[in-house]
Amino acid sequence: MTLIVFLLISLIGGSGAPLIKFTLHFFPPVLLVFLRGLFAAMVMLPFIYNKLSLKEGKKYLFAANILFAANWIAFAFGIGKTSIIMAQNIYLPTSLLVAVLGYFYLKEKLSRYQIYGLILTLVGLAVFLNSSLKSQDVLSFGSPLGNLLVFSGLILWSTYTVVSRKISNIYSPQLICFFNFIVTASIALIFVPLELSRTTFNIDALPARSIFSLASVITFPSILFFFLYQWLVKNTSAFISSLVLYPVTILAGASAIIFFGEKLTPTFILGSLFIFAGVFLATSWQYAKKYIKY
Repeated sequence: MTLIVFLLISLIGGSGAPLIKFTLHFFPPVLLVFLRGLFAAMVMLPFIYNKLSLKEGKKYLFAANILFAANWIAFAFGIGKTSIIMAQNIYLPTSLLVAVLGYFYLKEKLSRYQIYGLILTLVGLAVFLNSSLKSQDVLSFGSPLGNLLVFSGLILWSTYTVVSRKISNIYSPQLICFFNFIVTASIALIFVPLELSRTTFNIDALPARSIFSLASVITFPSILFFFLYQWLVKNTSAFISSLVLYPVTILAGASAIIFFGEKLTPTFILGSLFIFAGVFLATSWQYAKKYIKY
């Protein structure tokens, strides 16, 4: 069952960044976050209405909700100013950051392979950062501001993963997702009037495909992805559940190249190799070396 859920999350998550970037052509970022959170909560409400209650661990639940909302907002602004492949690669070290945060917050142990992997990953991120600052190749490296926003999303998402472990045995995945969506929509709503006053957004001029893309963003990378992700968090460790971002990155990158015309450069590939090597060393090497002996 865990493997099936992992594969489903990978497929659904791989569509997330491309769908969000496409939908941002029609909706400004904060409004998109508000609509995404509001409609996702409305869809889920009938299924969790009878279970809607707050138990112990409310402060951890609220903290997770705030982190979730901040991640959505940071990513919505960031993905509009950078490439999909860059954004997804920035998110790759999530499991390593979760391990580091888990060391301080959950008192989980760090292995030497995780430390070595973290160093390699930081080298890869440094390559990306240097190229983003020096290169004008937006289709590969994006903009420095966009990458900074996405990196902020990485920090927020990793912290959310760790904090949500504190409440995964108290609240069901459905309830956690519902509260995530409600709090996200509420926070975004505060800033929607300010955003609309500074944009030329016109709801009457929206084409039919904008509604389809919005519905897809709400259904796939919102409701289905985060429901299944919370199930994975509850039934596995925080470290294992964060590994889902690696197949997601590959699928999202393929979509970006095919549908958005993004491209891979030698420098980008070099940075990616450092990150993937770091991730492999931290997460898989201790298991793989057992088979290499044979």
